[in-house]
Amino acid sequence: MSKRTIQEVRKVILEVLSDGKEHAYGDIERKANTNWQTVRDHCKDLELFGAVVIAGNKVKITKQGREILKKL
Repeated sequence: MSKRTIQEVRKVILEVLSDGKEHAYGDIERKANTNWQTVRDHCKDLELFGAVVIAGNKVKITKQGREILKKL
């Protein structure tokens, strides 16, 4: 089994968030099938690009995040 690329992990995270609801890191972790630290690190990177908004322990996708998901 090969490791997923950064792009694949970020795509899965954005797909989980694509329902427009706020999700906790643990929820994303289970749905994306990766550990919480990886989810947290990728979400922080996605926040720099304006793809997600992080408020405490909750993450929500932005309009720009939906556009990025379409391109991935």
